[in-house]
Amino acid sequence: MAENRIPVAAVVGPTATGKTELGIGLCQRLGGEVVSCDSMQVYRGLPIGTAQPTSEELAAVPHHLVGCLEVDQPFSVSDYVEAAGKAIQGIRARGKFPVLVGGTGLYARSLLRGFSFEENGRDEALRQKLFRQAEEQGADALYRRLQELDPKAAEEIHPHNVKRVVRALEYIQLCGEPFSQQAERSRTAQSPYQYVMLCLTYRDREALYRRIDQRVDRMLEQGLLEEARLFFNRCQGSERIPTAAQAIGYKELFPYFRGEASLAEAVESIKRESRRYAKRQITWFKREERVEFLYVDSFSNHQALLDESLAQLAKWGVVKGGTAFEQ
Repeated sequence: MAENRIPVAAVVGPTATGKTELGIGLCQRLGGEVVSCDSMQVYRGLPIGTAQPTSEELAAVPHHLVGCLEVDQPFSVSDYVEAAGKAIQGIRARGKFPVLVGGTGLYARSLLRGFSFEENGRDEALRQKLFRQAEEQGADALYRRLQELDPKAAEEIHPHNVKRVVRALEYIQLCGEPFSQQAERSRTAQSPYQYVMLCLTYRDREALYRRIDQRVDRMLEQGLLEEARLFFNRCQGSERIPTAAQAIGYKELFPYFRGEASLAEAVESIKRESRRYAKRQITWFKREERVEFLYVDSFSNHQALLDESLAQLAKWGVVKGGTAFEQ
């Protein structure tokens, strides 16, 4: 194992693949604690739509960065890298093993590769102006502007990721250089972690999509509609659009609350966007170097998946003999 690097197991992959269960299982075997790697689970008061761990799961092992921010608080990838890094340091100081769990690929990559972030090129007034333009002109218009100014950055950012498009345009306008140039500089730092990403997915893509549809149905049974309505009411008249309002499961229901779509149309939109997001997640993690794909439908039960995960952690030098490395 690389000297002085902190061993970290990362359970990543598309939605509805059982990441939470595997992450808890690894923690129980390795004496670990979970650090969430989800851009929306950090927000308080939205447990259903953001698929936060249940109270039973939270009680099973310690969790970090779950439900810790108000919905109107901004939270960037640089904020995440700083917060998750501190959480990992605390876990290791307690003699425990850090297990990263979540599907936000940008967060996982930025943290585990040790990216550094420059704080220049930030202006709140300009950022809000760009968000308003996205609302008035549409996200696609803003994305086309990014394609013209910085084609390389546009290739790395999804057209519907308004937050990242705005951040890139904000940086370009304030610093006079491509955002991709800043991103390239951030990759020069050496990773402080000895890690591997265990990416859960399905060989049978239709089976994954069925799981996603079933998960949305369960969320509705658990009270997603009521949770989203309260959030919608809170967003009305707000000067600043909360980041969480862009989360799948909320933004599709907002047209229903405004009387612009039927409930059936909104629910189908949630399922469709969730399936599309899962496809993008798989594509993202395929670009990673330190990743092992574990196909859930190839294992007879959870224990077999857990055993193979431990074997992969040993193969990549993250654990030794099925136990965590000593400090």
